[in-house]
Amino acid sequence: MILARLSRAIRQQNWFAVALEFVIVIAGVVIGFQITAWNAERENAARVDQALIRLQAETEQTIRALRQRIAMNAARQADQSVMVRVAMGGELVPENREAFERAIAQVMYFSRVPVQQSTYEALEQSGDLALITDRGLVTELNRYRGRLEWTESQHGSFRRGLTTFSDTLSEFTFHEPTDDPTVTRVRVDLEGLLAEPRRQSALVQIARMHAIFAQYVVALEAHSAELCNRLADETGRACDLDGAP
Repeated sequence: MILARLSRAIRQQNWFAVALEFVIVIAGVVIGFQITAWNAERENAARVDQALIRLQAETEQTIRALRQRIAMNAARQADQSVMVRVAMGGELVPENREAFERAIAQVMYFSRVPVQQSTYEALEQSGDLALITDRGLVTELNRYRGRLEWTESQHGSFRRGLTTFSDTLSEFTFHEPTDDPTVTRVRVDLEGLLAEPRRQSALVQIARMHAIFAQYVVALEAHSAELCNRLADETGRACDLDGAP
């Protein structure tokens, strides 16, 4: 239709009509590009909104899991305090035996921090992280990611340190079966432990490493809570920390 009118105007040398048709064509192209850009912006904004909702949900899950880990660490540190006192003092009274043996049984358990980061990783890998226009939020996400990577590196370092003590511990600890096939009972050769100062030192160092890393978990939980509140400002939904992890 437009081409027919334009051809007719040119044959008739109606230059005003020709110019008008060109203006209509150009305006149509510009409007079309603008509509496409608006649609793309809306789609990107919707993708970002959904990503932020998922990020907040994952952060909430991480906080709940970290709080469980903090509570577990506190209980283990109480047992390890008994373990260290016995190792250094040389006396195991009956009321401390259960805590002492429990500490010995768990002393080599040093699992990674329970963190959810699948949404962030997906955003990073797809390049959609660049769609977040709030650069302050992007900076906060990257800073949190940096803390996670540092905590993971510390876990690896501490885990390797614990491994160096495994042979020392195996010299005076023995795992015995119980009525429950999934549970073993730890028997400790206390005389053997006290006969060699390096074994006592190993237990003290292990307890110290557990205590230090436990503080890293506390700091990570606090940073996770900060990030959750920051995401809540974006999504308009308060952080839900009472749900099941």
